[in-house]
Amino acid sequence: MQEITTTDPSAAQRLTADQLAERVAATRETLRERMGCPLTDEELDQGPDVLANLYALAAEKVRAQGQMPPPEWVRGQSARGR
Repeated sequence: MQEITTTDPSAAQRLTADQLAERVAATRETLRERMGCPLTDEELDQGPDVLANLYALAAEKVRAQGQMPPPEWVRGQSARGR
């Protein structure tokens, strides 16, 4: 994989596709081992994007307190739905 260079400091913290796939696989393995989750990868992929929904709820709460501008997308629309 070719190395990408940038002056954006947050870019160094972004994961490559391979790194992200490894983390997803490790998380799913942990879920299955420690929680006895019987779901297959396909079943997990079809489930809701819980993290995106949590971020949406948190952003809505912050906006309600007047600390953040209105969202570009509506509540309930996950990152997968874009």
